[in-house]
Amino acid sequence: MFQLSLSSSWQKNALMSLLVVAPVTVACGSAKQVDEAGTGGKAATATGGQGVTSLGGSAGAGGTTASGSGGATSSGSGGAPAAGGSVAAGGTVNSAGGAFASGGKGGAASGGAGGAFGGAAGAGSQAGAHGLDHCVYGYDPEPSDATMKDGPAEFFPAGKSDPSIVDLTVQPEVLTWMRSHNWQAAHVEWHAIRTCNLPGGARGSMVNICQFTSMIPTDQNCQTTGDGYQFMLFHRHMLEALRQLWPKHSEQFTGFPKFPQSASDVPAQWRSAWKPFNATDLANAKIMDEIEKPDNLAMFPDEGALGFWLQCNMGTTIKGFSQKSSGLHGDLHAHWVRQGNTEHGVGNTQANIDNYMFWKLHGWMDTVWEKYRVAKGQKRTDAKYVADMQAQCHEMDIEADIAGRAAKPTTPTGPLPVESGFFHEKVRPIFESTANKCAGCHAETGPEALMSLGGHISSKDIVAGLVNKPAIGGGQYKRVDPGKPDQSWLYLKIVAMTNSCTPTSEGQCFTGPMPPSADGKTTVTAADAAIVRQWILDGAPGPQ
Repeated sequence: MFQLSLSSSWQKNALMSLLVVAPVTVACGSAKQVDEAGTGGKAATATGGQGVTSLGGSAGAGGTTASGSGGATSSGSGGAPAAGGSVAAGGTVNSAGGAFASGGKGGAASGGAGGAFGGAAGAGSQAGAHGLDHCVYGYDPEPSDATMKDGPAEFFPAGKSDPSIVDLTVQPEVLTWMRSHNWQAAHVEWHAIRTCNLPGGARGSMVNICQFTSMIPTDQNCQTTGDGYQFMLFHRHMLEALRQLWPKHSEQFTGFPKFPQSASDVPAQWRSAWKPFNATDLANAKIMDEIEKPDNLAMFPDEGALGFWLQCNMGTTIKGFSQKSSGLHGDLHAHWVRQGNTEHGVGNTQANIDNYMFWKLHGWMDTVWEKYRVAKGQKRTDAKYVADMQAQCHEMDIEADIAGRAAKPTTPTGPLPVESGFFHEKVRPIFESTANKCAGCHAETGPEALMSLGGHISSKDIVAGLVNKPAIGGGQYKRVDPGKPDQSWLYLKIVAMTNSCTPTSEGQCFTGPMPPSADGKTTVTAADAAIVRQWILDGAPGPQ
């Protein structure tokens, strides 16, 4: 049993029926199909050897769990377990009303890699209009499918109509549905819980997600190929759910057919801002678009390795896989950020799933993954794949349920103070320029690395968030060490001089340059870098 310090009644209620037992070892390659909720069926058994977490398995009245190597069974008609119901060695616990049960920290997703969630519908699981577990039976189409507009919706900040800052979202009906189902928040928490065991702890959580210790996956962000596999599963779950909800408008949730090579490959609103990808990105993208070729398939021993290579920051390495990650995921995100229009921006971590281009880029990665699976002879009906997809769906439902009780993020709207000084007049414009687009991912709301560099935020607050603050992803360095630019992670990142980073108990090392560049070279001009360097040399003073 574990102990939690829960700060509010909803947090306590969310885990009232959570029970934890010792980790269970399950043979690699085994998986059990999820049964319908409320009938005393089996909880799903994820594969691997790190322990199993089952979500949403429902216990029959007075039922007890069976012994064995992680499989959980119950009898009856979906009632709560009888008081004192026993748990045999190696079994898992099904809690009252179908809330999630846990058999080990994080569970295992693929080949012992860890982190899958399974089980029939329970607390936190959302039923479709047909009343059945949507993770098993899918969603019925929304009524708005008959009337919704095709393609993206244009979005401008209040009071502005400059076409150079227009951003694209999915249609308003989709935004409304995602908000009502807490999808934006669940997406944040899904990623955050995969940083709980990393140096520095969870990043971006709005609910202190790491307090739910039994949910923390063994596979943490970009540390294993198992995490890469879950990354692909999770985003496919969202893509497929949206296509079920709006089947007549599936184009909105379908990726680029091939990696975009020119302005003609992107929506009209983005063509005037087209910027070619660098040669390294294009070479990596060619491998992906031709993944079914034998030499390309041979690069990736399993689909988790493919997911890791696509997902993680450029140059990341892990044990057991020889390839460094490509950084394509991050480069695609950074390519479609708008300066001064980040409320639904693809660089806003709290709302990026609102963005039309989010689904274009993730849909493209999903297409690559499917071609890989087909070439490997894998099918969507494979029992393990079905269980793993349902597991990701159930996990997201629980994270949505938890996140729905938290305070919603707000976008600042009040007037900013009048400011002056070197940072405000010389340094900040570098971060907010259309050439660098730093503030597109580091704005006031949902900033990457929890670091704001522009947007609707005062220069005073930007500087306060930089000076003498530890660098997330910068190992031993501070973001800005006054007087010491060569010891300041912000400067080292923009000049691509990051190889001296050493991981610590408080920080990992993400050594790719910023703005992102897959070839590892800086894209910031020497003149701009010199201005940032001078500001730090002068003691990194705030504005006046």
